[in-house]
Amino acid sequence: MEDIRRLMAIEEIKVLKARYCRFVDTQDWPAFRALFADDATLFFPENYDRATTIGDFMQGVGPALEGGVTAHHVMAPEIEILDEDNARAIWAMQDALHFPPGTRGLAGASEIYGAGHYHETYVRRGGKWLFASVRLSRLRLAVHAQPRRVD
Repeated sequence: MEDIRRLMAIEEIKVLKARYCRFVDTQDWPAFRALFADDATLFFPENYDRATTIGDFMQGVGPALEGGVTAHHVMAPEIEILDEDNARAIWAMQDALHFPPGTRGLAGASEIYGAGHYHETYVRRGGKWLFASVRLSRLRLAVHAQPRRVD
């Protein structure tokens, strides 16, 4: 692959990841789903004991974050273009999730803070880069429980 095409692919993957963060944080689930290949998998060890399909993930993510406010940040990508239609990357990440009183809260939490790395693979289909797999490895995860009601 020539250098300019490699650089264009890297920039397109950066935009793909930026949209991932924005669509999660704005809870735009149809736009989020459109970022993934139909056979994509996701693995978040704090939520699942194995990789799950994008279809199964989409059934749970909206209800899990409903009423919450999230902020996802990614930085320092290590993107490797494997060939014209395949790539992989590792991204440093930090996230913060806030669930106000009266919301369900993911895992009964009022706040969750984390840091770690996304390990991802990508495929280009129809001239567009998509996520093929996403795996999160956490270095730190702090979960603050919702306060108990005293009646």
